Amino acid sequence: MSQSNRRKMKPSLVVVLFVVIIAIFYFLFFMQKDENKATKVSLDEINYITEMIESRKLKDIEFADSTQSRFNADERATFHGLNYFNPDPYYRLEVIFTVDTSTPNFKMPTNTDRTPNYRVYGFLDFKIHDTTYRLTAFQNMDFKDDAEYGGYLFVPYSDKTNGNESYGAGRYIDILIPGEKIFVLDFNESYNPYCAYSERWSCPLVPFENYLETAIPAGEKKYKH
Repeated sequence: MSQSNRRKMKPSLVVVLFVVIIAIFYFLFFMQKDENKATKVSLDEINYITEMIESRKLKDIEFADSTQSRFNADERATFHGLNYFNPDPYYRLEVIFTVDTSTPNFKMPTNTDRTPNYRVYGFLDFKIHDTTYRLTAFQNMDFKDDAEYGGYLFVPYSDKTNGNESYGAGRYIDILIPGEKIFVLDFNESYNPYCAYSERWSCPLVPFENYLETAIPAGEKKYKH
């Protein structure tokens, strides 16, 4: 279940133009380049980066808005925006999805005594720099029939950026239950548990099997209080 409010907000023209300019700047100056190939700017990639930056700005607006934010008044007073890796289309990965709901439901450990009811729904297999990795996707059984969240799977993971560039306990991705065996998993959409912002939250712990023996420099970085 996503922790962010999914309410859509209509940005102003000035914000949109600003986002487009920043997106092009990011692409030209910050994207990692293959040592043997010149980076080719494509319209699709610029559009993707533009949309990602716009989405992040809207999330900052939600976090700062007292009517939408999960932050309390003191936390909002010190909130200056979330911290991210630059959007990188490389980490929009084609994955092979295998459904496997054969294991029993289980209580997902958290950083508190709360133990929400989950089940393994399937597995995501993909490659990063020619190495194959696998992540387990979970279904929150407490929200299985929820009109808003019931169609999502929960993919918590940890990687080699944790504790340095990103939150030490790992990050999350929410995905719609795939309708196809092959789909795109976007690590740029990785977000922090609320525990990254305040100790008062209860957050699922990343299962050991979802540790990736590589760095994922995409998505949300460590929060700066």
